[in-house]
Amino acid sequence: MIIPDILLSHAALVILQTFVVMLAFAANSLLCRAALSAQLIDAGSFTFIRLASGAMTLLLLMCIYKRRKKSNEVGSLKVRGFRGVSLFGYALFFSYAYISLAAGTGALLLFGTVQLTLLALSYLQGYRFSKLELTGIVVSVVGFVLLVLPSAEKPELLPALLMILSGICWAWFTRLGQTASSPQLSITEGFVVASVLSLLILPFASLVSASLDGIVLAILSGSITSAMGYFLWYRILPKMLLLHASIAQLSVPVFAIAMGYAFLGEKTSATELLLSGTILIGIAVTYLGRASKD
Repeated sequence: MIIPDILLSHAALVILQTFVVMLAFAANSLLCRAALSAQLIDAGSFTFIRLASGAMTLLLLMCIYKRRKKSNEVGSLKVRGFRGVSLFGYALFFSYAYISLAAGTGALLLFGTVQLTLLALSYLQGYRFSKLELTGIVVSVVGFVLLVLPSAEKPELLPALLMILSGICWAWFTRLGQTASSPQLSITEGFVVASVLSLLILPFASLVSASLDGIVLAILSGSITSAMGYFLWYRILPKMLLLHASIAQLSVPVFAIAMGYAFLGEKTSATELLLSGTILIGIAVTYLGRASKD
């Protein structure tokens, strides 16, 4: 990070890094929307290029990194494989669902599934929510639903199921990040496995007919907002509760709206600003709820 760790408390540093990750997730959402909604590239080709470019970027950084420091992490082969499978499943299901779903519908299904899955996993691990944490969860979730609901439409069954599967895969990918003792190695292995699996969809893709703009957007999504964003996500996940990893992701639509306004000239309303603030307040209350328990 640009700001040295010693200048920040542990909690403040994690919050700052989480903020950067959510910005990366929001930027990734905009890149996917620009490529797939405008039909600049098909979903299969986008998924392959995204995962392959992410893997190549991380492998390059790994080569540079290993010149300075050796990693002795071996880890469970099963866990390492699951990381790649869950990443591949998330990217594949998301891309194919996105082309058939309205933005609000997709966000509701994806983030709703992620929230339910991670909160359930957190509860099953024995974590019990305080009243303040429950209040923060409810406030942020209600704000999120009201924010994306106006752009939601009744979805077709198959795209809806694909987005739900994408959310489950992403939740599991997040959960596996908590056990990563070497974030760089873990995320690199995940991308490599996912990119190898993505070769399976090439026969069904239309890579040769993809536009240059679509290919560039897929590369940017894979090498920057995905590879770099997911690496930082894996760096901070071992320091976070699943509750916080879950609830923080509700801020992604807020940042996506802000970035759409700043970079794409998209209009926003007073209602959207109010609901965005409600989501952020709910997230803050959830974090304060944890602090009150310590």
